[in-house]
Amino acid sequence: MRSPRLPPRATLIAAGVSLSILLISIVAAARPGGGHSYSGGSSHSSSGGGSHSSGGGGDGGAGLFYLILLCIEHPVIGIPLLIIVVAFYVIKTRMSGSGSDWSTANDSGNADERRAMPAAREQSFAVTRSMLDQLRAADPDFSVVLFEDFVYTLYGELHRSRAQAASARLSPYVAPGALGALGQNAALREVRGIVIGAMRCVWLTGGSTGQATTVEIEFEANYGEVTQSGERRLYVVERMTLVRAAGARSRPPARARTLDCPNCGAPLENVRGDQCSYCKKSVGGGRFDWFVTQFRRSHTEPRGPLLGGDVAEQGNNLRTVADPQAPARVDQLRARDPSFDWNQFQGRIGLIFQSLQVAWSSREWLRARPFVSDNLFQSQMYWIDLYIQQRARNVTENARVVRIELASVISDKYFDAITVRVWATGLDYTVTDDGRMLGGSRTKERPYSEYWTLIRGSERANKPTTTAAACPNCGAPLAVSMTGNCNYCRVKVTTGEFDWVLSRIEQDESYGG
Repeated sequence: MRSPRLPPRATLIAAGVSLSILLISIVAAARPGGGHSYSGGSSHSSSGGGSHSSGGGGDGGAGLFYLILLCIEHPVIGIPLLIIVVAFYVIKTRMSGSGSDWSTANDSGNADERRAMPAAREQSFAVTRSMLDQLRAADPDFSVVLFEDFVYTLYGELHRSRAQAASARLSPYVAPGALGALGQNAALREVRGIVIGAMRCVWLTGGSTGQATTVEIEFEANYGEVTQSGERRLYVVERMTLVRAAGARSRPPARARTLDCPNCGAPLENVRGDQCSYCKKSVGGGRFDWFVTQFRRSHTEPRGPLLGGDVAEQGNNLRTVADPQAPARVDQLRARDPSFDWNQFQGRIGLIFQSLQVAWSSREWLRARPFVSDNLFQSQMYWIDLYIQQRARNVTENARVVRIELASVISDKYFDAITVRVWATGLDYTVTDDGRMLGGSRTKERPYSEYWTLIRGSERANKPTTTAAACPNCGAPLAVSMTGNCNYCRVKVTTGEFDWVLSRIEQDESYGG
């Protein structure tokens, strides 16, 4: 009998290299709520489930076969590759706790560095608080929640305009050439699936009465750039510099998530250049609202939508980054609203947590709609659609919250915002619709933690927190439309005006207060 014909040298080399890349790619990560959806290689399982990098399918066996053949046929190439693969697995096993399915202690840096990270972030609380108080003194309508919603909307529109060659439409908000740092790409057809994993104020100047304000915001995000040749997803770190003239005032809540004439609120179609045809004002340059003077990218990595595999946790061992004034601010909140109860608030978190688990695992994300803000809901729809296209799902079983710690409290004219660190655990695995495992474990639980920010309208005071699945306005069984309106009373319940909704999910290693 003839011996089997070995593949040609080029095929063997390619297979060996592919296997090495496949094995090493296991460290890439993915997840909804901030990790799966944006950071790729640095985060962990979401409160809404969690998915990780590809590499858990059936290609590993074939790759290993070819690597063995490569060692026999071309030992000079194959043996070094084999040593690399073995060394990788030895290191990975040690980092993962002697071969356990999940690692919760893979935090970078030594113990002193891990202690220093939260301390440095906590120092920023005092600076940030001083900045916000200064802004609010000059502009009583300033709201962190509304400002973040506005900046989130503007960030998305900026990127979408790159593909649509429509940056001129945003001239009331963006200086000419502000997007130049991102480069010109005539082949760019669409920017989609924009997910902001972290958004933080880097610095702020001015803001007091009679002074213009300049603020710089840093984003960690993930989005897809679509060209004729296909889509590539990028993990980016980008900075946006905004200015606003002295005397400018914050927009009301109803306009926080829309871009219109910065002065009168007319549709942007009424604005030509920076001249509004409705109010007859020159509205650009930060005269009436925030204006982007610079937009630059400091880091870029291709990180695709990888839906399977196993990834080590990061940040679990870091102590909680907490504002030292947070307990006192909870007392102030309670003084304004005697109905506020910390136990009920934790019950609300538990309700939201469980609802997200069901919605994510079932790929019926609409079931999470009553509990999350517009931005968080929309940013995750891309990933649900992607799972459906790939005929896979990320499943969590017996998921539960095990601990909650207070991190920050911010209150303003329109909203209260409470950030907590949530520790949770449960089974977490990814499977195809026909039952093939792509990653995770059906038997070993995966513990993790992350920071949740919940918002509630200040007018909600003196009304108990809802801990049951009922409309917080009319009390009917909880059922809402895609836009977040109750199917019974037609009121939009996802803005936080009626009860606490989840606005942001941030990872341990990204949260900065």
